[in-house]
Amino acid sequence: MLRECYCVCRNFSPKHLVFLVIAFSTVYLVLLKYTASSELSHVKTASPLRHEIKANAARPLHVLYESDPKELEIARQTLNFLNNVGDVVEAKQTLKTTLTTLPGGDCPDPDSVPDLWGSLPQAVLLIENLQEADVSSVHPELKPGGEWSPSDCKARHKVAIIIPFRDRQSHLTRLLDFLIPVLQRQRLDFRFIVTEQFQYGNDLFNKGRIMNAAFRFAETLNVDCVIFHDVDMFPQDDRNPYSCPPGPRHMGAFVSNLGYQLWYKEIVGGVLAVSMEDYRLINGYSNMYWAWGGEDDDMGKRILSLNYTIERPDPETGRYSMLKHVKRKRTAPKLIYKLLEIAEKRVAYDGLNETGKWTIRKISIRPLYYHLYVDVGSVPDEWREKKS
Repeated sequence: MLRECYCVCRNFSPKHLVFLVIAFSTVYLVLLKYTASSELSHVKTASPLRHEIKANAARPLHVLYESDPKELEIARQTLNFLNNVGDVVEAKQTLKTTLTTLPGGDCPDPDSVPDLWGSLPQAVLLIENLQEADVSSVHPELKPGGEWSPSDCKARHKVAIIIPFRDRQSHLTRLLDFLIPVLQRQRLDFRFIVTEQFQYGNDLFNKGRIMNAAFRFAETLNVDCVIFHDVDMFPQDDRNPYSCPPGPRHMGAFVSNLGYQLWYKEIVGGVLAVSMEDYRLINGYSNMYWAWGGEDDDMGKRILSLNYTIERPDPETGRYSMLKHVKRKRTAPKLIYKLLEIAEKRVAYDGLNETGKWTIRKISIRPLYYHLYVDVGSVPDEWREKKS
C-alpha cells in the first residue's frame, strides 16, 4: 500500500505529500475494516500510475454492510479533502484522457488494444445515488440505447449487453457507469438492453423468459453476439474481453462471493457471452423456472449436452466483484431439482423456439440503454408457496 501511495504522490509538493500519505492511509484502514469479511475482500485495485481513486463529494459513500457512522464520516471527510487538493484529479473513467487514436482499418482484438488498464479500481462500487443523468452527462458520445462504436477504426465485434433487471436501480446505474469506459477501451461496437418483467409486483420472476425476449429484440439490432450480464457483477480487470466468442464463454467464472472458485462444470451464471447462432442452436434459456435459481444451471447443461466446450477466462483476469444484495428465498426447490435432472431432454422444445411464453409490452429508448418491459404470463400454481 505504501509503495502504491508513493507512486501516486511522488510528483506532489512536500506539503501535499504529507497530507496525501495520511489521507490514503486513513481511507485504506477504514475500508479494510468493512470489507475484510465481505465479497470484496480480495479485490485488486488498478495501478495508481494510471488513475486515481474516483472520489466525489456530491455522491455519498455506501459501504455494503452495516457500519459505524462516525468512522464513515471520517472516511467521507478524508475523501473530500482529497478532492480539494489541487494536484489530485478526479479519475472518472471517461473517454477524454484514455483512448489512443488508432490509424484506421480494423480495430485490434479487445484483449490487445493499447489503452487497457488491467486491474480496475473497485472503490467506485461504494458510490451510492449515482443518477443516470450523471452518467449520460459524462458520456455525450453515446447514441440513444447506449450505443457506441469507435471512430478511429472498425470494431471487430458488434455486441449487445443484456441485463435482466428487477428492483436494483442503484446497481444498474453503477454498472453502466463502470462498463461503458471498459467497452470503449476494448474498441467494441456496443449497446445495452435492460430487460424487466412487466407489472410483476410481488409476483415470481422468470429470468429465462425476459432474457429470451431480450435476445429476440437484439436480433433486430443486427448484433454479432449477446452478453447476459447480471446487474450486480463488476469486472475486476479490463483484459477480460467483452467480445464475441467462438463458442459460449462464461466470463463471470471467478466471483468474489464464491471465493473466486469454479464450483462445478455446468456453472455459467453471472456473465455469459454467446454468439447469435449458438444461442439459437442452444434454444436459449428454459422458460420453466420461476422465482430465483435454476435457469443458469439449466443453460450450462444445455450447452454441454450439445457438445460445446464452455470457454472461461484466465483466473487472474476473469475475476468479478459481486455487490451485496438481499437474497430472495428460493421457491419450490424440489421443482427446480426435477427440472435440472431432465434439462438435456428439454432443449428441443423448451426455450427460444416456444411461442406465447412472453410478450414485449413496451420498449423505452433511453440515453444509456433500451428498456424492455416483458409480459411473462401467469405463474403456475405449483410454483407458489402453499400457505398453511
